Amino acid sequence: MTTRPTEDDLLAVFTRADLGKDERLDLMEFTLVLEHLGLAWTRAETQDRFEKADANLDGFISYAEYRAILEEQGWA
Repeated sequence: MTTRPTEDDLLAVFTRADLGKDERLDLMEFTLVLEHLGLAWTRAETQDRFEKADANLDGFISYAEYRAILEEQGWA
């Protein structure tokens, strides 16, 4: 994605990456989101940000957690 994504874009990317259709992302699905948004983080950076974004420590990223990490990075 070359321009700053809209709220609809962010939701669409989240929904498309949610392969389990359970309204949450695991690490692999989170990585798909990053790739789609054009964020080039190393595997270690992705893991670190995933763990930081997982505020409730359930091992998944909810849409609210996803939005928070993107806001922290200036993408939302």
